[in-house]
Amino acid sequence: MSVAKAAEGLHKLFATSIGDPMKAMLLDNARRVCAPLASRMLTQIGLDSESATPFKLFDNACGPGVVAAELQRLVRPEVLQQSSILCGDFSDQLVGLVKERIVGEGWVNTEANQIDAQNTGLPSGEFTHVTANIGFHVIPDSESALDESIRILQPGGILGFTTWHRPAGWAPDVQMAFESFPFEAPFAANLVQTTPWGDWADVNWVRKTLESKGLEDIKVDVFAFLSRVDGAEHFMASTGMMIDWVMQANWSDELRKEHGKEEVHGLVREFVEKKYHGRGWDQTGIAVIASGRVPRL
Repeated sequence: MSVAKAAEGLHKLFATSIGDPMKAMLLDNARRVCAPLASRMLTQIGLDSESATPFKLFDNACGPGVVAAELQRLVRPEVLQQSSILCGDFSDQLVGLVKERIVGEGWVNTEANQIDAQNTGLPSGEFTHVTANIGFHVIPDSESALDESIRILQPGGILGFTTWHRPAGWAPDVQMAFESFPFEAPFAANLVQTTPWGDWADVNWVRKTLESKGLEDIKVDVFAFLSRVDGAEHFMASTGMMIDWVMQANWSDELRKEHGKEEVHGLVREFVEKKYHGRGWDQTGIAVIASGRVPRL
């Protein structure tokens, strides 16, 4: 499977209509998997309960609004009242979900717009902080997205982002399930990176790249954490979309016709049910947490 095909399939998933079941899945996954990364990243760039200085932040490739939600939880209300948060994503469906959350959850000074991470159209030197949580490694032109993120930062502004260092927690179980099938089930998706530029899983590459882009005070760490899976049904609800992506990206049309989604999902469910004895389990996530500062004038 080519990187381009993997990226195309992944973007199609998030460009399609998001119904209530998918919304629930995205928000549950955001809480269990993405929020710990965002929280760690925000602390690294100085935006947490200790923050006293107002900020102007752009969350690039915002997804369902994980970073904005964590800012509402972490930052003191009096600081939020003097700050602003802009969430941007290529998917109007995800932007719509964030707008619902802004209203429904009462987020302070937060907006959401459909914005292309590779060409934001935002003014240069506009923001004190730019973030991208689990984003750069799946953006088609990730170098342009990185350059844009730096361009729109003020002098002294801070970039913070996370990428996967190892495949996401669901991947090993799905791969083992595929290998147990009574038929050949290819599992060759690049689950760490779908962009052709760079090596976003490599800590050394990330550090050198930020240096080459002129950033200072660079910090790149690896962060490991656990996320709870309640059981086989919960695993399938949260992972089914990614299983479909792996099938679309790696299987021939003929193989997908012979063994459709219902059969494959059933076999994966049966595998994890047996492996974990009908109980819940913890998944391991390992991510890169990186930050750097634009030079001050």
